[in-house]
Amino acid sequence: MSELSQEEIRRRRLARLAALDMNVSPTVIGQESLPSPSIAMVPLSPSTPGPSHVNIETGPPATEAPLSDLRGAEDTSSQMEVDEKSSVSQVDVDSGIENMEVEEGDRKDRNRTFSSSTEVTEEHVVSGVIRVLGVSWLERAEGVFFLPETAAAYRAALEEGAYSLDVQDLVSQALMEVLALFKRGENPMTDIAPVPPCPAVGNLDSPGVSPTPASPVVTLPHEPLLVPALQQPQDAYTLSLSYLVNCYSRVTVEERNHPKVGRSSIPPLSDILSDIRAQCVQFSALILQGVMFEDQPPHETPLLGLLLNTQQQQLPRGFLPELVARTYANNDAFHKVGNCSDRPLLQGLFFTMHSASIIGNKHREPIQSLSELLDIRCGPSGNIRPICQLLTHQVQFLPDTVTLAVGRELARTSFLGPFLSVSVFAEDEPKVAEKFFSGNTASDKSLNQTLRQELENTRILLHKVFHDILVNGSSREATLSYLAMLLRNNEKRAQIQIDERLVAGDGFMLNLLSVMQMLAIKVKLDKVDMFYPFHPSSTIDIKNETRLKFTSQEVATWVDELNRSKTHKWREPKFPTQCWFLTLHLHHTSLLPACQKYQRRLRALRDLQKLVRSPSFYTMVDEMQATEAQWKEMHFAARNKELIKHWKQQIKKLTRSKACADAGLLDENLLRRSLQFYTSVAEFLLAALAVPGAGSPSSLPLPGEGPPIFSALPEWYVEDIAEFLLFALQFCPSVVADSVEDSLVTWLLVGVCSPHYFRNPYLIAKIIEVLFVVNPGIQPRTEQLHARIMAHPISETQLPSCLMKFYTDVETTGSSSEFYDKFTIRYHISLILKGMWDNPVHRQAIVNESKSGKQFVKFINMLMNDTTFLLDESLESLKRIHEVQELMADTDTWTQTPQDQQQIRQRQLTADERQCRSYLTLAKETVDMFHYLTVDIKEPFLRPELVDRLAAMLNFNLQQLCGPKCKNLKVRNPEKYGWEPRRLLSQLADIYLHLDCDGFAAALAGDETRIGRKKVGECVPATLVAVERKDVPATLVAVERKDVPATLVAVE
Repeated sequence: MSELSQEEIRRRRLARLAALDMNVSPTVIGQESLPSPSIAMVPLSPSTPGPSHVNIETGPPATEAPLSDLRGAEDTSSQMEVDEKSSVSQVDVDSGIENMEVEEGDRKDRNRTFSSSTEVTEEHVVSGVIRVLGVSWLERAEGVFFLPETAAAYRAALEEGAYSLDVQDLVSQALMEVLALFKRGENPMTDIAPVPPCPAVGNLDSPGVSPTPASPVVTLPHEPLLVPALQQPQDAYTLSLSYLVNCYSRVTVEERNHPKVGRSSIPPLSDILSDIRAQCVQFSALILQGVMFEDQPPHETPLLGLLLNTQQQQLPRGFLPELVARTYANNDAFHKVGNCSDRPLLQGLFFTMHSASIIGNKHREPIQSLSELLDIRCGPSGNIRPICQLLTHQVQFLPDTVTLAVGRELARTSFLGPFLSVSVFAEDEPKVAEKFFSGNTASDKSLNQTLRQELENTRILLHKVFHDILVNGSSREATLSYLAMLLRNNEKRAQIQIDERLVAGDGFMLNLLSVMQMLAIKVKLDKVDMFYPFHPSSTIDIKNETRLKFTSQEVATWVDELNRSKTHKWREPKFPTQCWFLTLHLHHTSLLPACQKYQRRLRALRDLQKLVRSPSFYTMVDEMQATEAQWKEMHFAARNKELIKHWKQQIKKLTRSKACADAGLLDENLLRRSLQFYTSVAEFLLAALAVPGAGSPSSLPLPGEGPPIFSALPEWYVEDIAEFLLFALQFCPSVVADSVEDSLVTWLLVGVCSPHYFRNPYLIAKIIEVLFVVNPGIQPRTEQLHARIMAHPISETQLPSCLMKFYTDVETTGSSSEFYDKFTIRYHISLILKGMWDNPVHRQAIVNESKSGKQFVKFINMLMNDTTFLLDESLESLKRIHEVQELMADTDTWTQTPQDQQQIRQRQLTADERQCRSYLTLAKETVDMFHYLTVDIKEPFLRPELVDRLAAMLNFNLQQLCGPKCKNLKVRNPEKYGWEPRRLLSQLADIYLHLDCDGFAAALAGDETRIGRKKVGECVPATLVAVERKDVPATLVAVERKDVPATLVAVE
């Protein structure tokens, strides 16, 4: 048989198509009379790569396999055209499918086989194609669907004597016939064997990117993901796409099942499998563009169900990347693929996420799917992310707001809002509290760890989402604008009083903060522009913020000078700078408000616990139930019972809310990232001081005037560091103890030693409070951190004198509550100094400070004032407590007291007990300081301006403790108030002994309140010391032996 020419093959093919498609319209698959799979295609991309062309050669009597002559139209009507003069069958490259040609020079002898290391015969190739497509044109068999039209065309080609089997055309013919069957309402998938499951690579085996590391085992109850209004795969669109995806998956199965044989890894079978992949993607693109079928596309894009795995079928790895790669260059085709229905793919994910929740893990699939979609890369260098750009063009990405609650509105309506709203806080997800937290502390604690791990996995995925969008140049600016919009419209969260209905919730803001923390962690501080907060085009607003030193007018003047300066040039804001400052401000509007809210919740819970009795939480009888006998017959008894019931419900609600907040806020991963970022803020502040070696002792004290850029920074830049450290030290001390870096320690010490750089003394007080809480006596888990701080060179040389100076300066702070605030601040300082006194290096520094001049004298003067006031108030409170307790002990008298008087007395007793505890705590520390300082330091106490006042103070308090009215200081349960009279009297006597000298004796003699030897000897044994000699302090034994130093009984 002579070899057929190309023209002869062309004519025979057209005749065969005419016989198959006798009464068929050549436009689209959509008319009832369409028996053939011949379809038209719209252009995809002129630069889209197509599958390689493969011929499998045969010999007589076999002939070329039958093909439908496909030609993509160049206009939107998708009209099929046949060029009679063409010498080969072809498809426009604009359609995205490469030309399918039969090369005459490739035809060889029919008996030839293909081999390299392994022989691949025609039978191997055909059987592989049949397994992949799930169809057959040779014979009917189980597990495959028989295609009669493809079989007829195949037999016709053999009868015509074709020498070569064009597998590419054969695959195309088979795929088109299957799609035509779907259009006619048939479902060949029922006869096709299911695709074997592929090994799981990640949470979703879909869009072909590096999988996210598998999450740890999470035991949260799992519920199926419900996709809103998702159509079941009954329409031709969904069925066709599902079939093509299955074929794509079976290619992977075929390659995996024959690795050792090598048939699937060498030509021609490897080329054929690649070609099948390409054709599946091409046909899928045409289906999603809506040009394959004339029916109305489904409400939901068919891709959504496959992507979310809600149809028991997953998108195989590599499918979506290839689909995007073949369409992204043609903007029209790309948008048609993405918007092929009333609810496109991204919109489907958006609405699905709206109904998702951490309950049942229904939030995982949409976030994972979005993450993998955004990671699809195209272009010659792989730096183009088309989905990222498509996402920023969504109408909800930067939505127009219509309400006054802009912060909360953005969290609900912006495209990324639902993805950031995954939360365990009861205010955001009330069902979390109801479903997970029963009130059992042990089970709740174990569940907390599970919820935290789930949140951490979610935040890692969200970070990947934002990273992909920001790394893509075309979508970066829109995303930064979105972040700035979220920050700007949630600034009210940082206010003391806010309406939480107007701003985003804690869960949303902490998720956003976590994302920014992960982005900022790689930002080098030397890449951050310090002047960015004052930049004319800055995305952050600090105009209304209180500054560290400057007034608002001074800030305006300084910024105006910068604008007019010829030496200063504003640098164009770069991403590292924008990212770092956005993260800093997000800490202020998300983390700190959440911490403050958590503490308010604890206070509210404690207050309620004082009012009612709940066996789940405490055993003490509450105030109201303790007095029930007094009011149960009153007219308001029903109201009281209703209040008790209401309070118990409130306690249950607050307890569950606290458990949710424990899971969401007390997360070590979150707090550790926050600590790491605040360390960089400390480094930023040290750099802003602009003093070489600002962290070294030699640089202290710093120059009198701070640098303008430091003075103009917002006050909360410093305050937030201290507030965060105090919160973490209280609720999660291990994070601070294990992770604090030296730069943060240096900043704390430099801040304490540079109070003149701050206008607000409470900023220094906050930093001092941090040093106080780090003391092992307050927080035992920070012993090593305390040792590090005390070993710092600044602590050894500068800290003692600076603490004593601030002890004096805090007498006036400018606040309305300064009188009471100073006692708390001085209490913190006294404990810090007490800890330092035990260290020889620090003790010597304190002794040296006492010799340096008037500063120490002022310190002693304030110390005496505080001791006098605190001891006087404490002893007066004890007398009032004693009086009420004696009255209540007399049952007859107490019962005859009117009811209103009883209530007044009880309220006064409660107030006195609270005040006594507070004042005695402060008084003990001031007396302690006197006690240990007078051991090694005497001269300043004996100066003329101090010694008389000191003698008067000691004599007065000694007389209070040993005088005739000392029995009025006896109270029940003295340990409840911290009342230790023996210890106090012993310390006062020791101070007399420490200062024993003629000068001090003269001062005592000149005091009118002095107490003689006889009175001391009479009062002490009878009132405050035990009968047994072993319980009497040594100083008081000396009194009884009448061998007391002259200073104690100077002149009678």
